[in-house]
Amino acid sequence: MDETIGTGSLCLESEATDTLKETVKRIKNLCVGHPAKKQAYIKQGIIPTLLKLIDRRDSELTWQICGTIGILANNNVAGAEQVASNSGLCTLLSLLSSDDERLVKQASLCILGALKSVERPAKIFLENIQLLESVCSLFCNPFASASLRECTCFILTSCLENAESEQIVDWFRISNFCFEKLKSCNLRDPRTLTPYLNVLKSLTMRNREIGKQFIEHNFVELLVEVMKGVDMTLKVIACRLYTNLMNFSLLQEDQASKDTAVIIMPFLNRMLSNRDRNIQLEGCKMLTQVVAIAEIYQQQAFDCNLVHCLIELGHNINISDVEAACILLQAVAAVCSLVEECRRLVIESRLFSLVVNSLDTSYPELRIAGLSALRSLSRSVRNLRASLAEAVLMEPLLRSLSDENKQVQIQALSTVCNLVLYFSPLKNSFLESNGLTTLLNLCHSNDKSLKYYAVWALKNLLFLSGSKMKKRIIDEIGMDYIFCLIEKGEDYSFQEQGINLLRNLTCTFSIECERENILDFIDEHCYRLVLCIQDSLQSPCMEVVLQALYVVCNFVVGSERHKQAICNSKIPKLLLNFLTNPSYLIRIATIWCIINLIWKETNDINDVSNLADYRRARIASFMEMGYEEMLEGLLADSNVEVRGRAEMALQLLRDRTISDFGDENDYEQVSRGILL
Repeated sequence: MDETIGTGSLCLESEATDTLKETVKRIKNLCVGHPAKKQAYIKQGIIPTLLKLIDRRDSELTWQICGTIGILANNNVAGAEQVASNSGLCTLLSLLSSDDERLVKQASLCILGALKSVERPAKIFLENIQLLESVCSLFCNPFASASLRECTCFILTSCLENAESEQIVDWFRISNFCFEKLKSCNLRDPRTLTPYLNVLKSLTMRNREIGKQFIEHNFVELLVEVMKGVDMTLKVIACRLYTNLMNFSLLQEDQASKDTAVIIMPFLNRMLSNRDRNIQLEGCKMLTQVVAIAEIYQQQAFDCNLVHCLIELGHNINISDVEAACILLQAVAAVCSLVEECRRLVIESRLFSLVVNSLDTSYPELRIAGLSALRSLSRSVRNLRASLAEAVLMEPLLRSLSDENKQVQIQALSTVCNLVLYFSPLKNSFLESNGLTTLLNLCHSNDKSLKYYAVWALKNLLFLSGSKMKKRIIDEIGMDYIFCLIEKGEDYSFQEQGINLLRNLTCTFSIECERENILDFIDEHCYRLVLCIQDSLQSPCMEVVLQALYVVCNFVVGSERHKQAICNSKIPKLLLNFLTNPSYLIRIATIWCIINLIWKETNDINDVSNLADYRRARIASFMEMGYEEMLEGLLADSNVEVRGRAEMALQLLRDRTISDFGDENDYEQVSRGILL
């Protein structure tokens, strides 16, 4: 051990105040610019010793101790953790209520230095509510100094942005204090607004009521003025706060769109074009937040050349810089989720290589970010199939489906949902790489989220698939699995996915589909399928009902046996009630069910004879039940499509000739593939 270090530690045991002051000062000077000596003192456990020596009656000694601890803990995880783990924060926070401004400033700097060096500073306070309450009280002190306000503001914003629950402390007390301070701030010096806007920015991230109060206090004009200002830090805070208000739809849509286009997007362009990496990454974070609100903001980002800025930034970020790469890929995922032009630019640039390479890293957070970006880009598979097909995607993507990290698996499944749709060039590649087996295994996962997204991907795989593919999937997974999803689903979302599987399975509209082959294996389960539809039509969840109606539409096309099975159940009575449903989508789907049930077929898949007799009997039954009157009422419906389809159904019901209203194949079949 360095002799000076040992001597310094021994001198701290002295009872003489002057000796202590000189020793503490010497230790501080020895550590400045000497990381090795600093580390040696920390290993020796000098920080707890210094904390015990803090004496509020001797402000000079305490000031020296705070300065020394600040040097030891700043940019040193071990030193910072010693401050946090030895009741040091309680001791240091108690100094912030001192009347000695010099001491308050030194203690504030010491606390900030330690907290910024700890891995998760918010955790310390979120696990010690009493400590957090004391920070709130210090922040709300109307006579607090600027240094105290900066310190407590950092703690509060860290806690607010990391708290799982908002109801840890009375945040409305904090927001009301900020509102009062904003009213009295000197607008000639916008920096005086910083701590209050910063805390409000964090408060409004998840608290709509505080955002509403912000608007009721008429602070939006002030916010816009700050956004137009020159102070970079304050502009970032103001833009983030404004975005929070947009996120809760608290601002006038036209005004928000204009302010974003004129102020926020150009400002983001300057941030992303800045040479300072920290400013660039902060710009990425802010862009991610803004464009997630609506498609219009993604289009504005494209118009303001922000995608080009991300591409340029990608040239300077190496995949080994995990944090920076994650932030960039999250921005790519957000800006490319809805706008085709943004996706095209990214896929045709070198930035796409960063997306692909991120799938093979050892860092789960980077794999998640990369898969999230790929999911957004894969929404373009129809138009950009060549670039995606040429990329070496399938191997790492399939590995991701079996990743040890659940979030990686979920992101991979979300991407697969897009890549297996009928128009994707990677669908065959996925199947040839044994992807279906992996997908089917995940459909049986005990994890609810993995199972949900696996079923979603399976549904998309069935979308407009040929009969061979459908038969292969049913042979592998079994109809019992689909029925159990609907009958015993954990919640409505699983029931909806199960019904969607039936919807795509019963759709024979695809050119590749041989209707006879599809209906052969559906017929084996006809009775249970009808009961399943009947139960689903009585679900309190309208989305489940809508999907069940679509299954009826598909199920009865071209098959007299299926029409009879439906009409021999309670389903016709249920359909009658749906004609007055508040949802126009439900009304349209119901009318299509009626049209398909009473359509004048020229031939039948099962070679059933006397088709005309069966149809007349069905029409007579529908007339007796009151369908004609109900459909006549829909001729004055507010929705134009409902009116048109109701007229068509009435013509059929009254047995007009087919040529009066369309082609003999003008029945409706509906399949469903949804991009994620």
